[in-house]
Amino acid sequence: MFARSARPVPDPAGPVVARRHLASVFSASAASVVDAFAATEELDAFAVARMTDRWWTGVAADQAHRAAVLERPVPVALSVCHHLLVDDRAARAADARTHDHPAVRALGRRHALGEYVSAPLRRPDGQLLGSLCGWSDRAAVTPDPGAVLRRLETAADHLAARLTAALDAVADDREADRERALRTADPVTGVPDRRGWAQLLQDEEERARQLAGAVSVVLVDVGTVRTARGLRRAADVLQEAAGPAAVARVSGRRFGLLAGDVDDPVALARSVRAELAGAGYGATAGWAVREPQEGLAGTWWRAEDALVQVRVALQG
Repeated sequence: MFARSARPVPDPAGPVVARRHLASVFSASAASVVDAFAATEELDAFAVARMTDRWWTGVAADQAHRAAVLERPVPVALSVCHHLLVDDRAARAADARTHDHPAVRALGRRHALGEYVSAPLRRPDGQLLGSLCGWSDRAAVTPDPGAVLRRLETAADHLAARLTAALDAVADDREADRERALRTADPVTGVPDRRGWAQLLQDEEERARQLAGAVSVVLVDVGTVRTARGLRRAADVLQEAAGPAAVARVSGRRFGLLAGDVDDPVALARSVRAELAGAGYGATAGWAVREPQEGLAGTWWRAEDALVQVRVALQG
């Protein structure tokens, strides 16, 4: 294991993993790494997180800190990793509360952080994907910081390779999800029906849990449509306007849009409404973004509530 040697953490046992299961390989590897470090290092906590321009989102954490890390994404600028990881190397703050960097110092004092170590998960081109980090409320607890950082870097490189492979497979995975959802296509519009929609939600929820990715749900009511031909045309306009988002018919004149890796669906909702309006439809839309650990069925119902509120406001 990584805690005391450079040997890689093995992937879960089993046959060669199919592309759509690469996310689960990364998730399992991340859990194995943090458990190994937590069991053998002097620091109090370890975690693996995804990092984007907006968020630091936990993927795995040791048992004692799992709930706190996984259920609370942090704005990336408020994460210690964001300020420590200035190059390709692992970094250490012997005591975050007295660190030279003012942001690290402020975060250390706010969260009572002593020693903090972090290593970047990067693509081969250098893009930062996430971090592997550990911390304690005590200062300078590791007897050999250099050795810890080397082990951390080795583990981070291992995880970065698996995360890169999983992210590279996402587009193909989503296309396969759509093809599977079309097995129960709506006969009027040709898009997935409510059963297909449920399958799309289930697949995207699993991916979001494993990769800590953002997911948005937009529900669109296309307004009064009196013919099947008009409904088919509305579906065609929606699919064109939705871009990479999946589209399904969830009820009579309502359609669902499922947008993976989107944490601000306002632009998507506005674009879809504008295209439908240009085609002569009086559409309204509601949306919601998946909360940490939330099932996408719950996100869907929050989007339904938002749509109802929009329609009530328009009627008032």
